[in-house]
Amino acid sequence: MTIHRTTFFNIPNPGDIDVLLAEYRLLAQEAKRNSEPYIVSVQAGRTLPDPRAQGYTLAVKTTFRNLDDMNFYDSDCEAHKRLKSVAAPLRQGNVFTAYFEDEVALV
Repeated sequence: MTIHRTTFFNIPNPGDIDVLLAEYRLLAQEAKRNSEPYIVSVQAGRTLPDPRAQGYTLAVKTTFRNLDDMNFYDSDCEAHKRLKSVAAPLRQGNVFTAYFEDEVALV
């Protein structure tokens, strides 16, 4: 079961968004589980100006092979811990995260 996780940040300073994008590039290269890459994909970018963004300025989609890998990401991944420590002082308000399993997929 593929798990897609979406995370939204409100990063008020545009330069700080660049910092987090660089962290996500590192995460995509360095995140390992049992010395092997375990994240299927990471996509991140600035949100486009639209009231529906509700003030969130950075959107991230992370894909995992299964829920166990996502739970490892949340609790044990050193690369993710580093990213969270960098993001915490840059963000405003809460981070919004939701995840889902494929039920509809157009290929």
